[in-house]
Amino acid sequence: MLVAGWHTGLILPTAELGALGPLLRAGQGARYFGFGWGNRRFYMAAHPGSGDAIVALFPSPSALFVQAAAAPADLAPSDARIHWVCADGDELWRVDRYIARSLLRPGRPVDLGRGPLPDSRFYASPEHYSAVHTCNTWTVAALQYAGWPVTASGVLFSSQVDRRLRALRACPAPQ
Repeated sequence: MLVAGWHTGLILPTAELGALGPLLRAGQGARYFGFGWGNRRFYMAAHPGSGDAIVALFPSPSALFVQAAAAPADLAPSDARIHWVCADGDELWRVDRYIARSLLRPGRPVDLGRGPLPDSRFYASPEHYSAVHTCNTWTVAALQYAGWPVTASGVLFSSQVDRRLRALRACPAPQ
């Protein structure tokens, strides 16, 4: 789990990927994948402006950001807080399925192009982004879908994600 400033996302060990594994061939050799979700126009803009931010307030197309890396720290800015949550196999499977549903369009990902970071790409998402369904809502919804005792309802800001994560059983960072 990653909380970074105003944006949150998910980090999963490559070995735990189920349905996502075969779809993410670009990250062969990677030990971790980072996943973020957001408004397509704002997220993919090299230099997003106020117009991009205003459009993001209303229901609009979204994108899934995927980055492969050797270590979790490679997936986060230096000032990011990474919260590791203990998960069993079923919970990881459900997170994997949730992300896959955010990525797939009739059985195949729609590749939107390279991302701004090494080994990163953007993919089309069938969900819509808005001021009331943000990246932070998406992140907590993945945890809720996995069966953890959290609710995504009302989550808009990363501080709300942070508070909900404190209620979950933390694990030490992987080695």
